[in-house]
Amino acid sequence: MKSPQTVQQLQSFLGLVNYCRSWIPDCAIHDKYLRSLIDRKAPPKTLLNWTDEAEMHFAALKKAITTAPSLGLPSFEREFHLHVRETEGVAMGVLLQQHGSTYRPVAYLSKKLDNVAAGMPACLRAVSAAAIVVQMAEKIVCRIQ
Repeated sequence: MKSPQTVQQLQSFLGLVNYCRSWIPDCAIHDKYLRSLIDRKAPPKTLLNWTDEAEMHFAALKKAITTAPSLGLPSFEREFHLHVRETEGVAMGVLLQQHGSTYRPVAYLSKKLDNVAAGMPACLRAVSAAAIVVQMAEKIVCRIQ
């Protein structure tokens, strides 16, 4: 797959990535950068200003969707463990369950912080990230549709 040349091609690629985001660690970091290249008012055929950094984020997502690990099915008889971090204004987490002697990912969760939370000090961004990721994990842990 070659790098997208137009806004429409990038949006199409990001749509595929979003469909697979539960299987992609740190998805929102790469997604956030690539979305920053899109001018919402630009026509779909507008050429992108593609940089080396854009290529790095594109390559990371492309590799992730072709090599994403298989996730374990959640078992509601076992405890869930949630690991959360915040980087560059993005909340990221991995929901784990123990399978034998190891912990296996059940879901990868990531979402861009809103502008208010992103402007807070690091300790408060971490708290905001934890709240966001817990809310996202709740859909799996509590079987919410």
